[in-house]
Amino acid sequence: MAARDELKRHLLIVALAAPGAAIVWWIFHGVYEDLTISAKAVGYVDSMTQAGIDFGYLVMIGGTVLLAAVALRSAFVCVVLLLKRR
Repeated sequence: MAARDELKRHLLIVALAAPGAAIVWWIFHGVYEDLTISAKAVGYVDSMTQAGIDFGYLVMIGGTVLLAAVALRSAFVCVVLLLKRR
């Protein structure tokens, strides 16, 4: 029964982390695009806006990669657990 509980746990992790990665990318990519468009329209970027653009991009990449890695690892564990059940 412990293997079944572990499988459920990893399925839940995949179900939360995979969409989470997509949501993080979608939100921060939108913010990054908006700030970049605003900066181009104005013609210059003050240091605070540039820091916001850079930080948003870092969070977008880092958060997406981290959540995707968690989802992939748990998906791999799910496959291994399912193959062991056979």
